[in-house]
Amino acid sequence: MKLFSTLLLLLVATTAQAQTQNPLVLLDTDYGPLLIELDAERTPNLATNFLRYVDAGRYTETVFARVARKDSNGNGIDIVQGGGFTATGAPVTNFDAVSATLPNGLSNTRGTIAAALPANSAGQPNLNAVTGGFYFNVTNNSAALDSGYPVFGRVVFGLANLDVMLAAPRFTGGEQPIRPPFVKRALRVDAFPVLELHTGAWFDPQKSGRGFSVEIARDPDNANGAVLVVYWYDYFQGQQVWMNGAADFIWGADEVVVPMQITQGGQFGSAFDPSQVQNTPDWGTLTVRFNGCKTATFSYESAFGNGSMNLERLTQPVGTRCDP
Repeated sequence: MKLFSTLLLLLVATTAQAQTQNPLVLLDTDYGPLLIELDAERTPNLATNFLRYVDAGRYTETVFARVARKDSNGNGIDIVQGGGFTATGAPVTNFDAVSATLPNGLSNTRGTIAAALPANSAGQPNLNAVTGGFYFNVTNNSAALDSGYPVFGRVVFGLANLDVMLAAPRFTGGEQPIRPPFVKRALRVDAFPVLELHTGAWFDPQKSGRGFSVEIARDPDNANGAVLVVYWYDYFQGQQVWMNGAADFIWGADEVVVPMQITQGGQFGSAFDPSQVQNTPDWGTLTVRFNGCKTATFSYESAFGNGSMNLERLTQPVGTRCDP
C-alpha cells in the first residue's frame, strides 16, 4: 500500500509539472531563430494573448518595423519591436485588447519580451490596451521601461541573432530599418524544431566515415508542411553502405521519424549497372532530432540493431543565420 501511495504521489507531481510547464514559441526569422519561453504563471493574460496571435498565424510573414538604439552617451533604449506590420506594410489585425498589471515580478532585462503599448490620455502606457505589439530587450532597459511596459517571457535561444537585428541599418534620423527583419513563421513548439537551416552535411565525431546529408524542403501540397530527405553513408563489415529515406512533417515538429531503405551493389562512373543495385526497403527507421542549430541526435531502429548518435554540423545553407 505504501508503494502504491508513493507511486501515486510521483504521478501527481509529474502531471502537475507538465501542466505548469511554460509554453515555448519559435519565431523563425531571416536573422535566425528566436526561441521564446512565455511566463504563463506570472503573466497568464499576456502569455495567452501572445499565443492566440501565434496560433492564428498573425505573426507569420511580419516584420520588426522598429529598431531603437541607445545613443553614444548610453541614453535611450535598445529594443527590436514587432507584431505590428506584415511584410507588405499592412497593419497586423488585432484581437480585442486585454489588460496587464504592474509590477509582475519581471523586468525589462536583456533577452526579455514585453508588450508594446499605446499611450493613454495622460500620455502614459495604457495597460488596458494590450494587443499584438511586442518588443525584445536587446540590453538591460529596466530603468527606462519597468514602470510602464510589462514583460511576459524571455528568449532562451537566439540572443546573438537579436544583437545582429539591433545593428540593422536604419533610415537617417529614424528607427525604421531599411530592410526590416522578417518573421517567416511563428509557431508554438515543445522543443527546438526542425527548420530549413538544418539542411546540410552532418557527421558523427565518434565514428570516422559516418555522415549524413539532410535536406528540408517545403511541401508544395501543404502550406504548413515540409519534407525531410536524409542520406546516411557508413561502413558495415568493411563495405560502404548507403541508407536513404524521406518523410513529411508539419512545421513546428521537433522530431521526424523517417522510414529508411538500404541501397548497395551499384558502381560509380562507367561501371554503373542498374541491375546490380539492390534495395532493402524495410531496413528500419531513423528518428531525427536537432538540439539547436549546430548539434543533433539521430537514433535508429533497424534489422541491423538499434542505437543513437550525437552529430555535429559540417555545412549550413547560404543566407541562413544561427546563434553562434
